[in-house]
Amino acid sequence: MMTILLAAAAASAAPALPTDPDVRCMAAYLVAAGNAKDDPSVSADDKAGIQSIVMYFFGKLDGRRPNADLKSDILKIVGSPTYTQILRPDIERCSAEAEARGKYLQSFGDQTETGAPKP
Repeated sequence: MMTILLAAAAASAAPALPTDPDVRCMAAYLVAAGNAKDDPSVSADDKAGIQSIVMYFFGKLDGRRPNADLKSDILKIVGSPTYTQILRPDIERCSAEAEARGKYLQSFGDQTETGAPKP
């Protein structure tokens, strides 16, 4: 019984993790950037892509919450003992969003010289 009470007290004392999905995406891709930084098996193009995704989510967050303490939020997330459990699902979810936005941005180049969309 005492163990249950101690576990409950510890859980309630733990700081709540930020739930903003964009903060979680930025955190996930900052971790990916850190892991890729000195990894010679990761190409320069892949490293640049990771950095682009970090900047995408930073831009979203800065636009919505310009005075937010993102550094603190991100450190809470990556410092959480359960972070490895949410990292992969976050990468998958965030990758899908970034890919969709990238495809949309590519569509800007799908214009002819007259400005009409290509067939």
